[in-house]
Amino acid sequence: MNDHLSVETPEQINLNFQKAGIGSRFYAALIDTSLLLLIVFIGRYFNEKLIFELQGVFGNWLAAIGGIVVFALFWGYYMAFEIITNGQSPGKRLLGLRVMKVGGYPISFADSAIRNLVRIVDFLPFCYCIGMTTMLINGNWQRLGDLAAGTLVVKTSRKKITLTDAGTKEVVPDINISPQEFLYVEWIQPDLITDTELSMIREYLSRRSALSVTRKIELAETIGSPIVEKMGGDSSILYDKFLEEVYALKTSEITRSVSEKSM
Repeated sequence: MNDHLSVETPEQINLNFQKAGIGSRFYAALIDTSLLLLIVFIGRYFNEKLIFELQGVFGNWLAAIGGIVVFALFWGYYMAFEIITNGQSPGKRLLGLRVMKVGGYPISFADSAIRNLVRIVDFLPFCYCIGMTTMLINGNWQRLGDLAAGTLVVKTSRKKITLTDAGTKEVVPDINISPQEFLYVEWIQPDLITDTELSMIREYLSRRSALSVTRKIELAETIGSPIVEKMGGDSSILYDKFLEEVYALKTSEITRSVSEKSM
């Protein structure tokens, strides 16, 4: 099975990812499930007296209410982290995985809601048997929830991002970066930027003027989030501004290095 995924955006930027297989996803799910069980255990410990008092009020309804609370917790846990941290639950983050749309876009609230509602079916009859069976017969390692939501899980270390060639050499406009105050210079590490990433950032900055605001935000986040994660930065940033600063700092570093060698 081919574990590589190539996505060509409408802007002719080719994003290549590595699909996450059963092994890494199983360990990520194991970590998340352990955290959830720990939360449930702690919650039960501190609320045991309250539950005992409520039993006289709710009677036989207490079990049903408890089931609803547990369902909301398991469903909300994944949804909250996938939306807030751009497709990464704690388990996925530790294993270097991320949920995204099949087309390379970040997942939306609706996407996360669908894939996690169907998680119940994937878990049946126990330990994600249906989900793992579906992944084995699916070329993109997608469980039923992924198929329903149009999502898949990839490894966050992007292998390669290049500009596609349609047969003619395209003239790339100059990059226009207005002089502004640097917001993220304290934690940006230019030495961690590879030549491939720098080339990809250059292509994005040169083409962004032709993009819609929504598409520019989506593409900047898709390109920038793995770099932010690698540098240990805060994910709640302006990715377009971040890419500007990374490019400016990296190119100034290259220019300085060339100047020092020529002296």
